[in-house]
Amino acid sequence: MAFSKAGYDSVGVREIALAARTDPAMVSRLFGSKENLFTLIASEAFRVAAPFDGPVRGMGQRIAADLLGPVVPPDPDEFDNFAFLLRSIGSPVAAPILSAAIHQSFIQPLSRRMSGREAEQRAALLTAYVLGVAVLRVGLGSPAIERSGPEMVSVLLGEALQRCLTPAIP
Repeated sequence: MAFSKAGYDSVGVREIALAARTDPAMVSRLFGSKENLFTLIASEAFRVAAPFDGPVRGMGQRIAADLLGPVVPPDPDEFDNFAFLLRSIGSPVAAPILSAAIHQSFIQPLSRRMSGREAEQRAALLTAYVLGVAVLRVGLGSPAIERSGPEMVSVLLGEALQRCLTPAIP
């Protein structure tokens, strides 16, 4: 949880141990290093979520509806994977770990459910859309998206996401 509150570069083993109510030596013994612990957390933080369940047909609209639903503030006592990503993405150590975790836990499993050529590239593009909308809407509070009305934005975003999910006709 310390990583989602402060980011990789701002957290040390002492802060991690304090948050876990344990000794720093125990953290080091269990995980070997802060980097190993971060890698373990990242590997679990980006699993395919509920809107991505079900058939690929209609998935773009399900994802769009979820992204444009009510913004619920995260529980301060819970791990926040969005904050975990945003607060550590600028770290030269954490960024490649985050990239690998997102590809292994999210993009590759999603691409295996998709048909056609370049499924992994299309899954990565869909992920970029999702992260971009989340950053703009939740992280930055975009008045343009909120002002547009959820129906119009949902239709446009759903179509763009579905296009990523559906193979191009040769």
